[in-house]
Amino acid sequence: MLQRKSVKLIIVPVYKKFFYFLDLLKRGKPAWPTYWQYYYFPYRHFFNAYFSFFPLLDREALKKRVEAIHPEHYSRLRLLLQAGKVEKILKAIHQRSLKLARPEKSCSLKVYLIIGFFSPEAFLLPLKKEKVIVFGLERWRDLSSLDLFYAHEYAHWLLETKVTIIPEERKAFWYLLVEGLACWFSGLVLPQRPLTDHLFLRRDRLNWCLENESFLKEIFENYKHDLEKIMMLEQQGEAALGLPPRTLHFLGYRAWEQYFAKPQSLSFQELVNSPEELLNLISSEF
Repeated sequence: MLQRKSVKLIIVPVYKKFFYFLDLLKRGKPAWPTYWQYYYFPYRHFFNAYFSFFPLLDREALKKRVEAIHPEHYSRLRLLLQAGKVEKILKAIHQRSLKLARPEKSCSLKVYLIIGFFSPEAFLLPLKKEKVIVFGLERWRDLSSLDLFYAHEYAHWLLETKVTIIPEERKAFWYLLVEGLACWFSGLVLPQRPLTDHLFLRRDRLNWCLENESFLKEIFENYKHDLEKIMMLEQQGEAALGLPPRTLHFLGYRAWEQYFAKPQSLSFQELVNSPEELLNLISSEF
């Protein structure tokens, strides 16, 4: 009997250092040097990668934001994160995700829990020679979707470990395809949740996608060789085109819905272990 490969989950609770920084602020410590010494510097390799990945704040702009911090503004977040609630949820959903798909070799997966400035709720970050999952906790008001986001990002992480070279002319297609596949995977892990949750869409927006699928395909066809444009349209939409934000990835989900409906389709685990099949799919069309 083949031994199942393990994926050790390593949770890095960076947010605890942030709360320590807030406690020092309350005692009258100066904001910027305290932030740098007790929050940034202990995780400097991570934060250097983070700010390189999201170059929205230079050092001076970051300093101004830090100096404007009021500890009382984080009271609700501190309450939300008490007693290791996030860590418990992540450990449980990690085990559920492992039951459906895992890498071919045993490895570890790091998850960083941070409090930043306008971070995405969850994302993959290149850190040295690995990819890590990051949760920007400052945006969270409750933890009801934490397991959903983890399953979604875990799928992205698995795919990143297998497919690294994408033909330039197919990168926009691949961008939507992997987003759709991550939505599909979270549906496998958490089948009790409605499709709107997995697609991160309101019901009315999903209805719009269903009614305007041909329109979405037309937009993609017009910009399919321009990855930056497709990413911008997905993230922001474009009023001039009548395109709402966060709708183009619906095409990626529909592509997988059609693929998995075929009798000869591979399972998600088989796809992860067969990057050549994924690459073949890149050559197809929506």
